[in-house]
Amino acid sequence: MNLLSSLFADGIDMNFEYVSSVVVTGLTVVFLCLILLVIILFLFGLVSKARRKSDEKRAESKIEEKSFDLDSAKTQIVKTVPDIEDGIEEEIVAVITAAVLQMSENSGKRLSLKSIKAAKTQRTAWAAAGIIDNTRPF
Repeated sequence: MNLLSSLFADGIDMNFEYVSSVVVTGLTVVFLCLILLVIILFLFGLVSKARRKSDEKRAESKIEEKSFDLDSAKTQIVKTVPDIEDGIEEEIVAVITAAVLQMSENSGKRLSLKSIKAAKTQRTAWAAAGIIDNTRPF
């Protein structure tokens, strides 16, 4: 019975001093924890910002180290002429070739383009119409 009575406020003198000290202690603990969380998050932000700046400096130094040599790119283009399917425009071929050269520069590997072909659809017109008809919302 002593344990049960200790759970309730019957045995405690609930005067103004006791209640005010519990309230002040509770509010103090809560606000100190909130201030501590704010400080921790602020420090995490500073560390993240410093890491981001160092990564940007490292990336800039890598970009400066890799200088694009236009003459070697031209010789690569002339050396490797891809097999181009009829109906593909010259601008498309130029864009694809430039993308492959840029990927080659970024990766540090020598990539070459062997052929350019248009993608072929795998479904017939009737199969596509059936899929559209069966997946149309109500």
